[in-house]
Amino acid sequence: MSENRYLLIDAYNVIHATGSLRKLMSGQLDLARDQLAEMVRSIHDAEAIRVALILDSRKESLEVEHPYEVRSFEYLYAPAALTADGVIERIVKRVRDPSSVSVVSNDNMVREATRASGAMALRPEELFSWAQACEERLQQDTRRHNKKNQQVFRNGLDINLQL
Repeated sequence: MSENRYLLIDAYNVIHATGSLRKLMSGQLDLARDQLAEMVRSIHDAEAIRVALILDSRKESLEVEHPYEVRSFEYLYAPAALTADGVIERIVKRVRDPSSVSVVSNDNMVREATRASGAMALRPEELFSWAQACEERLQQDTRRHNKKNQQVFRNGLDINLQL
């Protein structure tokens, strides 16, 4: 896993900008968050990028959850005194190489601050196109791997039948 590339997602902003997820916002906030995570997990898996969904919260301090039990995919809950936008800005400013960071938000101020810091700003639709391409690549890799395994199994089976 490359810890050198980061994908920071302004989670509630992206959820609000996505019709299917926005419908879940009223009453099923955790489900909307988890569905967004599932949608972008292919980027994490295919591209070896550290992914963080940044979320507003009412908590006293920054809290981190690892929904897939891997350190490189996390939910970051902003402290009540700071917004998700503020957490994103601080991360981008503190990372050694801002060009290794991609930030996804539909908020123009977040996008401008991201670009001003040297990081890449993406819109939600670009994120979902990227995730779809990664999902297709993972499926192709799986098919290729399965085909190779079948050939190995057949070759091994042919040897056993000849004995």
